[in-house]
Amino acid sequence: MKRKRVWRIVSVALIVVWAVVIFSFSAQPDTESSEISGHVSYRIVKMWNQVFGLKHSGPELEQMAQKIEYPVRKAAHMSEYAVLALLIFQALTAFDRKKNRGCMALGITAAYAATDEFHQLFVPGRAGRVTDVLIDSAGAFLALLAIHIILYYHKSEIRNRKR
Repeated sequence: MKRKRVWRIVSVALIVVWAVVIFSFSAQPDTESSEISGHVSYRIVKMWNQVFGLKHSGPELEQMAQKIEYPVRKAAHMSEYAVLALLIFQALTAFDRKKNRGCMALGITAAYAATDEFHQLFVPGRAGRVTDVLIDSAGAFLALLAIHIILYYHKSEIRNRKR
């Protein structure tokens, strides 16, 4: 098989795998999802406590973890969709779709985010929210913006070397 064809297959496979990962997180009932977010938040607070030599006790750590749980959850959403957008961007590149690939990747990611929120309407204790679609899309946008900035500077470096 040609190298390019293999890369195309791998690119699409990675998108499918990541979409399944997102879907599986969305299929978790609210109690399970909250438990995971709470655990991650607690670990962040505990690590913060250790790194900065703070002396917070168990109940204080729990309270701090509860305060950051919502931002941690939304940051996770943004990260999931940032990865999806970058995988789609890469696949579009592999298929030689370089024109408007950033906009296409953002559109596809936002559409998947919308279908994911629709899916959550059928999961116990979960709700589909337009604001979550916007948060997911913001994660995709920021990742794509970062990759465009990196590519811009990379291209300008190459141009400067040729002079």
